[in-house]
Order: sequence, then structure tokens, then C-alpha cells
Amino acid sequence: MTVVTTYQSKHRGLPVVATLLLVGTLLSACQQSVKPSGESQTIGGMLERNGQGPDRLFMEKLPPKKIADIDAESQRVEAAALNHYQSILTLDSAPGVRAEAMRRSADLRIESAGQGLDINAEEVALAIGLYRDLLLEFPDYPNKDHVIYQLARGYELSGRAELAIDTLRGLAEDFPQSSRANDALFRSAEMLYLRKRYADAAAQYGKLITQDAAIPYWQMAQYKYGWSQYQLGRPELAVDAFTAILMQLKPRREVRSVAELTARAPAAKAELLTDSLRGLCLALAAKPEGHNINTFFASLPGKQFSPLVYSSLGELLLAKQRYTDAASVFDDFASANPQHDLAISYSEKAISAYKQGGFTALMIAAQEAYIKRYGNDIVAAAGADIAPGKLDLIRDYMAEVLRFRHAEAQQTPDNEANLRQARFVAVAAAYREMLGMFPNDPAFATTSMRYADALFDAGELNAAARQYTLVAYDLLAYEKAGDAALAAVKAYRAWLAVAPAQERDAAQQAVIAASAQLASVFPQHPERSLVLLASAEDLYALKRYDEVLALCVPLLAGAPLPTSSLTQKALSVTADAYFAQDNYAQAEIYYSKLLPMLDTESALQKMAADRLSVSVYRRAEVARDAGDNVLAADLFMRAAQLSPTAELRANASFDAAGQFYASQNWREAASVLQDFLGAFPRHAMAAEGEKLLAETYQKSGQPVLAAGVYAQIAKRGDEAFETRRQASALAARLYDSAGQTEAARTAIRNYIAQFPAPLLEAQQFRQRLATMAAANSVEYLNYLREIIAADQAAEMPLAASQLLAADASLQLAMVDVERANSVELKLPIANSLPRRQRAMQTAIDSLARAAAYGFADITTIAGHELGELYRHFAAALVKSEVPRELHGDVLAEYTMLLEEQAYPFEEKAISAFETNLARVREGVWTAGMRKSLVALAELAPAKYGKQPELENSYDSLN
Repeated sequence: MTVVTTYQSKHRGLPVVATLLLVGTLLSACQQSVKPSGESQTIGGMLERNGQGPDRLFMEKLPPKKIADIDAESQRVEAAALNHYQSILTLDSAPGVRAEAMRRSADLRIESAGQGLDINAEEVALAIGLYRDLLLEFPDYPNKDHVIYQLARGYELSGRAELAIDTLRGLAEDFPQSSRANDALFRSAEMLYLRKRYADAAAQYGKLITQDAAIPYWQMAQYKYGWSQYQLGRPELAVDAFTAILMQLKPRREVRSVAELTARAPAAKAELLTDSLRGLCLALAAKPEGHNINTFFASLPGKQFSPLVYSSLGELLLAKQRYTDAASVFDDFASANPQHDLAISYSEKAISAYKQGGFTALMIAAQEAYIKRYGNDIVAAAGADIAPGKLDLIRDYMAEVLRFRHAEAQQTPDNEANLRQARFVAVAAAYREMLGMFPNDPAFATTSMRYADALFDAGELNAAARQYTLVAYDLLAYEKAGDAALAAVKAYRAWLAVAPAQERDAAQQAVIAASAQLASVFPQHPERSLVLLASAEDLYALKRYDEVLALCVPLLAGAPLPTSSLTQKALSVTADAYFAQDNYAQAEIYYSKLLPMLDTESALQKMAADRLSVSVYRRAEVARDAGDNVLAADLFMRAAQLSPTAELRANASFDAAGQFYASQNWREAASVLQDFLGAFPRHAMAAEGEKLLAETYQKSGQPVLAAGVYAQIAKRGDEAFETRRQASALAARLYDSAGQTEAARTAIRNYIAQFPAPLLEAQQFRQRLATMAAANSVEYLNYLREIIAADQAAEMPLAASQLLAADASLQLAMVDVERANSVELKLPIANSLPRRQRAMQTAIDSLARAAAYGFADITTIAGHELGELYRHFAAALVKSEVPRELHGDVLAEYTMLLEEQAYPFEEKAISAFETNLARVREGVWTAGMRKSLVALAELAPAKYGKQPELENSYDSLN
């Protein structure tokens, strides 16, 4: 009897049939032929004929049996089934049975290999072989699409993904009507997508989405098609794909949030829809036209998703820190849907995006648009429930816009005057509008103050002053009311400064009235005294002196003023008022109090001192006319001291000196004249004063002071040339004779600079400067060069000047000689020798220039020094540094070579000395020739050894 037991696998979801058949009976049943229609009889089908076995015998169905370990039992049954199918394949079975056994054996192997994490590669390979054999042996196999599908699965399990993809593609193309065609398309697309072959994946997905949306894979294919196009950089196609998914929801009313979207969608599709929304937003953000999605929604049949997509795209762009794009998205919604109840909140989102990104100018522009679009309606709906919050927002936006525009106007360059004024005018108008819209605003007073500021900067000075006045006296609770009162005074003053003639009187009276009002209403104002004093100055300008004194005298008599500058101003205005009334006694009192408080260089000090000195000067004139020279001198001096920079001081000083001179008070006369000349060097009487002062110093035995005066006379351009030259020379000689070296040096330099002719006197002064300088110093050498240059530049050479130039040239040459001799010959000789030779050549050239003047004393010294130059060079060669690596014979040979190299230069030295000595034939004997004779006696003792006798012989020539 045959027992058939059927198990249900809990792991695969597919029935697994295990059949234990009598071999003979099975072989008999398997001889049935394959039906021509292509439908095959499966093994399972043969075993399910009304409880009959293959031999038409009824089988007994046993009751279900409980299995302790279903996994182990499943494996046992599968193994038995595989053995059974393998046994069939070894037999000469009917084609249909063989084909079915091949397929089922392969299927079981694929199912078994795909279990768990580890793939049984051997089983997969056997399955692939069975599928391929089946396709080759039975090309008309009715379930060929299933075999191909399973073959692709085998390729995938074996890691041959490309074969799997191609196999699935072929299945979809060759069997388009197969129930597995769409599955093959989707699986191949998924495999392509995972391998980032997005173009190929999109093509496969595309074949699915062109079908009816009701097919199982349509929505997922549409979703993956969208992502493929996004990855390919084709945001337009991605947008269409994701939109199609959303449109499948077909909501009856508007979707405004992701929560609403998921609530209206089936639970299984909620995640797909939300991610499609994300994909749509990413694609829109990536489109070439960027964030502009108005055109996108214009083409949609319904607008149910409009708020959701706008909001999601804006938030996505915010997350990517694309603040301006996000703001534009929000603003696009508001612009495209001005009547939508969300339009105002989206406009607010746009403003917030600009603010987050720090785009202040764009934020301000958006706020301005918001105010223009919604402001009037919000203010009009002030009683509605939603109005208070929005009203505050409008106010805040207006305040923020005004702060920005006000600052923008203030920062406009002064050279763009028209633009600057236009901006302030616009800001003032905006402040005025805000004040009208929000009369109960807690910041009303502050806004009013800023409105006045804008009017002031806009040039509407009178209006600004009136607005300041309103803030100061109508809003007394305002903490800055006093500042507003002061600003009103300043605004009226600014108006006064530019007012046309017909308005000046009104502007002036407004200034005075505003000043008085501030002083009365704000007695503790820190600027009260300043305002009153400024008003006093206005009254002074109007020659209303009594009113000036009525304001200032009480101020000075009361408590001390807050600052020293205010006290000075009060004293000044009071003194000026008395002075204008010719009340010089009172004016002197106040000027005397004022002067100690003033900076000595200030204009006010000079004016006050000048006015005070006028009165004193007039008293001095009376004393002089009365013959009281002593009193007159004292008064003139006091007038001069009180007016240090005025013309009166010059006249008073000179007149005082005259009074001292008249009384033979030489000391005071000299002192006053010195002050006079120092303060007024260009005065008409300055020349006479200097001459008189020089005489006074000479009489009092002060040559240095006299020299200083002569130096001043030499500088006077209005004096005759010869007078100035003699004065300059006299000043230099007086300083030099008095032992004032620095002063003498300065005076000599001044003489040379101003009076280069006559040449000889200038050259003598230059030589004097050279003797004053340190030997061989830069200053000393420069003076020598100046002597030479001046001689060379002379049109008519003088012998005395040329002699000075020759001596200067020799001194310069000796400096070059000393430099040449100081260059040591050190290793490496190749470096030091050229430096020594260049220095020698410079010295030779310098000696030649000195000798060229033709003066025997100079020429012979130059000739002798030439010989010494060669002599020192020869000695330097012999004593030059020897390479350390030379020893013994090599060192001796090197030393001999140096001596040979030095010999020619010793010969040159002897030749130079002999040439110099040969001048004796010309009847010349000089110190230079004597030095050459001494040198020759040392170099050639055999020839010149009798030096004393030769010197005595040559000395007789003198």
C-alpha cells in the first residue's frame, strides 16, 4: 500500500510534496506522453486524482501527524524528493516526466541553496545546469518562462549578476504575456539600480510604468524610476515620476502637511508617499530653474498638494542652507495664491528664511512687500481674533524696515546728496505712516523722535524742529524729552543757517524762543547753560547788548557753570558786550578773568588780549605825550604782553623799546628789541630795530648776541646784497672768535649757501669748516669735495682757490691710499687680491688728480705717496697669508714665487720715488721730495745711502 504525506514548509511559503512510490508503479505511470497542447502533467498532479494512486488504486489518507522538529523533517523530505527526482532522471522516462523532474529538482535546489546567509554554490550550479539542459532538451516546454525566471535566480545566487540581468531582460522581451514578465522587468531594474546603472534601470522601470497603474509593480516602479532619473541628473523626469505617485492618492481636499498626507494614505503606502514627496522636492530643487515651482503647479490638473509641496520644498532648501531659494519658494506660493489663507504665513516663512541666512537686505525687501500686501487689511481687522498677533508683527516689521532704511540713508555717501536726501525723505514718510497706524504703540515717543531725526537729515529743518518740540513738550513722560528739547533748538539753528532772507528773522526768533523754553521747562538739563549762552551770542549778533548782560551776568554770579568752557564763553560774551558799549573798565575786569582760562594759542585769547591791550595802549599814549618815558614804557610793555599776536603788540613793543632807548636803559632796550624782532621779523621797523639792537649788544660787550643779530640782518631780503653779505661774514667771524663752534659752523654754512661769490672768501670758509670736522669723517670729506667742486665750477679760476682745491684733493687721495693699504691679502688670494688692486687703482687715480693741479708741494707729496703705495703692496704680497697645506720645499718655492711677484712693485715704487726726486733739477725741493729720498735710501742704499749729504745739498736750493 502507498502512503502519501504532504508537508507545509514554514520557511518558504510554498508546499513541498514528498512522495514515496513503488518504483514499478511510478515507472508505469511515467510512460504517459506529453500533451500536444503544451500542458504537462506534473508529479503532484498525478498524485491528486480523487485519492487515487497512479495505479488507480485508492490511497488511504492518514490523519495529520505532529512533527517534533519540522526543520529537520523538511530537510529529510527535501533530500528524499531530490533523490527521487534524480532517480527519475537516470531512468528512461517519458519526456514530460523527465522535463518536470528536471524542473522540480532544480527548483528544490534553488530553494534549498537560498536558505540562510550562506549560499550552497554547488547546489546552485547543479540547478543552473538542470535549467539549461531543460531549455535545450525541451525548447517547447510549456513553463519555459518559469524555467528562465528560475535560471536568472540561479545566476543571481551564484554571483553572476550580469547574466541574471540579461536573462530577466530576455524573459520580459520574449514572454511579454507571461505572469512573470513584469516581475522580471522589476527584478532586473532593481539589480541595475543597485549597481548604479541608472540609465538601464530607468529603461526597465519605464516599461512597467507605461502599463496600467493597477499592476502590482507600477507604484514601486514609478518610485524607483523617479530616483533613477534624479540620479541621472534629469530632475524634470524625476519630478513627473514622483508627481504621478502623489496624484494616485487623489485626495478630495487640500493636503497641507506630511501628517495629513500619511493620514489619508493606506498604511502600507505611507512611507512610499512621504519619500516620493522628498524625492519630488529634491528634484525640484535640482531643476535648472531652481526653486521656481509655479510653472510646475500650473501644469497640474489639481492643486491639492500645492501647500504641501511648497512647504516641503522650502523646508528642504532651508535644511540645505539655500536660504534665498527657500524664501523664494515660500514667496512664490504667496504670490501665486494671494487669496489663500496660508499665503500670509508663507510670506512670513520667506522673511524668516532670509533672516536665518543673514540676507538682511532681502529680508527687508520681503518685509516691505509683506507690509504693502497685508498691512492695510491687518490694521483694518484690528478687532478680529487673529489681528492682535499680526498687528504686532506688522508693527515689528515696519520698525525693522525703518531701522534698516534709516541706517541705509545715513550710510549714503555725502557726494550722493540727491540720493541721500531722497532716502531720508522716504524714511520720514514711512515714520509718519507708522505713527498714524499705531498711535497707541508703547514706542510711539521713540518712533516720533526718529521721525524728527529723519526730517532733520532730509533737510526739512523747520518741520524737524516742530516735531522735536512736540516730542519734548507734548510727551513729557518720554525719558528723552530733554534730548528732544535740545534737538529742537539745534534744528532751529540749522534752519537759521540756511534760511532765505525772508525767513531769517522768524528762524532767529524761533531759536531764541526754543532756548528760553528749554531753560524754563528743563532747569536741570545738562546743556541748559550752553543753550542760554548760545542764545546770548544770538542776541549779541543782534546788538541787543542789554539782553545779553541780563542773561550772562546772573549766570556768572550764580552757581559755578558745569564746565570751564562754558565759564569762558559767559565771560567772553559779557566782556564783549561791555566792550561794545565802550565800557572799558568793566570790559577789562571780565577780560582779565577770562584770559587766565584761555589757551595761549586760541583765537579767543588773542581777541580778548587784543581788546584788553587797546585800552592799556591808549593810556600809554597819554603818558608818552606827557613826557613820562618810564611810565609810557611800562604801559606799552603791558599792552604788548596782553596782545601777543596782534599788530598792536608790534607797535607797543617798538614804542616801549624807543622809550627805554630814550632813557638810555640799554639792557631793557635790547631785551624789548629782541622780543620785537622775534615776534615781528617782517615788521616795517624790523630792519631799523635789528641795527639798533646790534649796536646795543656791541656797546654792552656781548659779541655772541651781536653776531646773532647780524645773522638776522643777513637774512633780510629787503636789505642790499653787500649789507647782507658783510653782516653774514661778520656774524660767522664773531661766533668763531667767541669760541662758539657750532654757531660759527652754522653761520659759515649760511654764508656759503647765500653768498658763494666772491669765491676766495667762500673757499676759505669751506676750508674752515673742514678743519672743524673730525679727521676723515664723512663731513670732513664732503667739505673737501665741496672745495674742489667750487673751484672747478668757477668761471674765472683763482690761484689761491686752486691751491685750496689741490690740498683738498690730496687729502681725499690720502684717504683712498689708507683704504688701499688696509686691504689685507688673505686666503683665498683670488678674492682678496682683486679687492686690493681695485682699491690701489682708486688711490692712484686720486693721487694723479691731486698732482694735476701743478703745485709743487702738493704734486711731490702725491708722487711720494704713489711710491709708498707700490712699496706697501709689494710688502703685502710677501707677507700675504700662505695656504696651510704647504710645507717644506713647496712652501719655500711658494715664498720665492711671492717674492718674485713683489719685486716688480718694489721697482715701481723706486721709479715713483726717483721721478719725484728728479724734480730737483727744476730747482724744486719739498717735503715730499725729502720723504722720497729717505725711502730710496731704504730701498736702494747702495745708490742713495748718503742721505744726509744729499739732503743738505738739496736743502740749499731753498
